[in-house]
Amino acid sequence: MNSWPGPENSWEGVDAYFTSANSEGTLIFWTLLVTALLILVTMLAARHESDTANKTK
Repeated sequence: MNSWPGPENSWEGVDAYFTSANSEGTLIFWTLLVTALLILVTMLAARHESDTANKTK
């Protein structure tokens, strides 16, 4: 069963599922969001490692 729009075994209409990908603002938003999350996780991991190192001295 083909759940994609358009003719069977075709990529026609697949962009209907990804309409926000055409927007430059959306791409920038997701890029900034993912970057901010990666920085936050890195900072929290560094703080945890620092705290653990201080506790084991």
